[in-house]
Order: sequence, then C-alpha cells, then structure tokens
Amino acid sequence: MSQGAVNGRSKTPSRPTRDDVIDLAHDWFRDGRRVDVQALSRELGIGRATIYRWFSGREVIIGEVVWRIVAEALRRVEDREGYPATIEQFVHNYGEMAAAVRSYHPLSQFVSDDPEYALRVLSTRYSVVQGRLIEWNMVRLNTFPEIGPKVDIRALAYAIVRVGESFIWSDMITGEPPAPEQATAMVALLLAGACSTPA
Repeated sequence: MSQGAVNGRSKTPSRPTRDDVIDLAHDWFRDGRRVDVQALSRELGIGRATIYRWFSGREVIIGEVVWRIVAEALRRVEDREGYPATIEQFVHNYGEMAAAVRSYHPLSQFVSDDPEYALRVLSTRYSVVQGRLIEWNMVRLNTFPEIGPKVDIRALAYAIVRVGESFIWSDMITGEPPAPEQATAMVALLLAGACSTPA
C-alpha cells in the first residue's frame, strides 16, 4: 500500500487555516515583503472571500502579525526577567519590551514606509494590537494589591497603553524620535499615582 493511502482511502492535503494565513503573513512581514490579501490567497490556494471572512481586511491581518511580534517580545522578556511580582518589576519589564519592539527592524521599517497606515494598525481603538495589550496589562495589574481599590484597572491599563504608544511611536505621531525610556518613566508615574489613590 502506498504511503498516500490509509485504510484504502487516499490522504488529501489539509486545507489552509486561519493560522496559516497569519504564519505566511508573518514570514512576509519579517522579510520586508508587502502583505497583500490577493497574494496570500494565491500562495495558499484559497479564495480572497475566505480570507476576508476570517479577518475582514488586510489591516486586521497585519495587526495579528504585529501582535505576534509584540507577544513574542513580551514572552522573551518575562522568560528572562521573570513574571512581574512587583510593580517595580512590571515597569522594568515594560521598558524592556518597549525597547525590544521599537528596535525590531521589520516593524520599524513598516512604520517608516507608511506612518499613517501603521498608526491605524498599531494604535486605534479598533486595533488588534491595542486591544490585546490592554488585556495583557490588565492581567498583570490585577495581581498588585497596592493599587487603590477605587482605581479602574481597565482604565489604568488603557492609559498605560496610550502613554506607551505616544512615546514608542512618537516618530509617526509627532515627528519626534521614539523614546521608549520616556514611555517607561511615564508608566512608572501612572502606577505611582494608582498606588497612592485613597480607599
């Protein structure tokens, strides 16, 4: 019996999945190649309608790719520095993540090539990246009992993300050089205020 048959039935190649689209888009993004829905459709052998049903558009696909890059940076930092057991460690890890993301060449190139589009992908309220960063921050902030009980954790996480965006991506927002160290300092001030909030 041939290797292509099992119990008398021929094996058929599995159809590409949603994850396959992101995997391929991630490879192209990393290599500096334009991520285009039509090209992804052609390469994977699936219809564009299927890709749009999964993601709704190119912006969402790139958002998923960027989130993968950010999530990998976060994971590397926490593997190296440890899960933040204190607010000071949280701020330190945040700074390490900010510097790592900002120095990742394919992402910096994406921002440089089309700042307005990159800004939509990275920092609008509908952004995959922004939404997941808020959730990531909330999970960690909820472990710190010293944050005042009247503090809205979601609002604090949102503020941390927005402050971070303002400095990490300042070149495409204000034209100023990126300053992840300033983002870290501002996050520390926000958390100091949250910890001093009276009951």
